[in-house]
Amino acid sequence: MLKQMLLSILLSLGLVPAYAKEPTSFESFLNAFVPEVSSKSKQLNQAYWILATTGSADAADLVGTLSTELSMLFNNPKTYKLLLKWEKQGSVTDPILKRQLQLLIYSFKEKAIPENLLKEIAQKEAALSYAHGNFRANLQGKTVSENDILEVLKKETNPSVRKEAWEASKEVGQFLAPQILELVKLRNKAAKSLGYENYFQMQLDLQEVNEKALFDLLDQVASRSDESYQNTLITIEEVQCKQFSVPGEELGPWAWSEPFGQEDPLDRAELDSLVAHTDLVEATRQFYQKMGFQIEPILQKSDLWEKPGKNQHAFCINVDRDTDIRTLENLKPTLKWLETILHEFGHAIYEQGFDEKLPWLLKQPPHMITTEAMALMAGRRAYLISSLSKLPSYTSSQDTLIKKAQESLSRRQLIFSRWVLVMTYFERELYRNPDQDLNTLWWSLVSKYQKIRTPKNRDSKCDWAAKYHIGLAPVYYYSYLLGELFASCMEESLQEVTGSNSLETTEAGRFLREKLFSPGNRMNWSQLIEHVIGKPLSSDAWIREFATKQSSLPEMGK
Repeated sequence: MLKQMLLSILLSLGLVPAYAKEPTSFESFLNAFVPEVSSKSKQLNQAYWILATTGSADAADLVGTLSTELSMLFNNPKTYKLLLKWEKQGSVTDPILKRQLQLLIYSFKEKAIPENLLKEIAQKEAALSYAHGNFRANLQGKTVSENDILEVLKKETNPSVRKEAWEASKEVGQFLAPQILELVKLRNKAAKSLGYENYFQMQLDLQEVNEKALFDLLDQVASRSDESYQNTLITIEEVQCKQFSVPGEELGPWAWSEPFGQEDPLDRAELDSLVAHTDLVEATRQFYQKMGFQIEPILQKSDLWEKPGKNQHAFCINVDRDTDIRTLENLKPTLKWLETILHEFGHAIYEQGFDEKLPWLLKQPPHMITTEAMALMAGRRAYLISSLSKLPSYTSSQDTLIKKAQESLSRRQLIFSRWVLVMTYFERELYRNPDQDLNTLWWSLVSKYQKIRTPKNRDSKCDWAAKYHIGLAPVYYYSYLLGELFASCMEESLQEVTGSNSLETTEAGRFLREKLFSPGNRMNWSQLIEHVIGKPLSSDAWIREFATKQSSLPEMGK
């Protein structure tokens, strides 16, 4: 009785969150809990934005603190048991409430680990983000950005200089590897406390993805497109041998125009001339305007250009699951950065398009697969004849180059599919056994899937740790390939519904808003995909578009 009275006094003073009081129903719990979690989530997103755009050490500390506080809202065994009780009783029958209950159970389960471990993971993730954002490589005695290294790999013909630039791109891996391994082991410890073998397995389960079905799908995608990839690789290596005056057996990752070999290396410098005089921001604004989306409010809040301390990658963030949507880029006048800004604003219009009546918990995609599909489909337009010919800077003299760009898209799809295989298989093995020789594992997978030769003298290196996603976006990369498959499926559906697979029409915008964006997280990702395209996800459409062999694949989902 005394305990209850004390709790009531603390509640009235605002010293204890309202949801700490035993709720009488799931709805009453939501009414008390959601305002707390949404407010803390907004604070964390605001702090992360400051960290990403400034590289501030104070912001990194604040992100760690707020991340811990947000996690602690879900670290409540009593509430978790109560949620499981409501689920078991079947007392929550309304579909919208039932979906929120399901999502909360996943969230509380993930955070049902010792408090000290939860705090340690949050602090180390923030520290890793700070270290990554502030790191700059050294090339020939100069501090260089990732964009600087890409410029060398795009234009330089001297193999020695290229090798030096490629090696510089891996310095960040050597620097960050100890921090990443600490995090991997902490994440595994958390997963094991919840009954999982490792963190990778846990994340797939909580993301409603069946591990066996996922890897069966990845294997079949690789098999069905292998002949096309081999033919593409032959073409690439013939060009590289001539370009750098070396025999094929001497080619290595330095011969590619991107440090991980995940991009099409042919004609990069030449193709960039297509957008040399293009205002990428204006081109993006006009692209989405044709679809019926106004992105000016997002542009005004976004951070688009390089600066010291800033995160060198690109992302979209919905700060409050409402109107505060922002993107981060480091724009340069290149085709890749046109693709990137179109991609990130694909995420942004998805976030704009949720049904306003949805509760806060459901104002998000059900999985990154679905929002990546939208972003990837938009990004493809940077290489298509139909879109490039509509750029403000277009002239008919560019027609030959524009055709080359579209050919590049097909190569890029095949190349990128292999890169996703490397990343996904590596992550699975990383979390299975983080104490193994990870660099040997890394290069064995690069050799197997990308068929890129392993360079000499990399035994003592940590090349695997140079990829941003390994440490800071774990168990995510497979979403890109499944997103590509879904994007191709949607393009075929657009053709059926609107008579064209063009995105730059109000009809396409309406289809995407109503079918893909509006539902938010009302259903799981595999159900949403079937809702959009009328059938389960398969690679058939992607194979038809970018490869040659065709066969049906099993349904993905959980």
